[in-house]
Amino acid sequence: MFDYSFKYASDNIKLLLQFKKWTQDILCKKSGITQVTLRRRLKNNSGWSMIEATSIARAFNVTVNELFFTRMMPNGNGSESIDTKPA
Repeated sequence: MFDYSFKYASDNIKLLLQFKKWTQDILCKKSGITQVTLRRRLKNNSGWSMIEATSIARAFNVTVNELFFTRMMPNGNGSESIDTKPA
């Protein structure tokens, strides 16, 4: 199994959870990743397998590149969108 360290994963996942008003439990059900695994990955921001990365990205309906390699930020103008900034 490959071990990928994704620079923006934790922050982006937490931001998308807030944006979608999902709990980690909801994300786990949608992605098939266990709660223990998700908590560990978010805490360490490393250890993601490609299968996990793909499952999380699909759950959020974004690409792996957007979720793991691009810094997402709240729009800041009061609207409910998220801006992405290239890494």
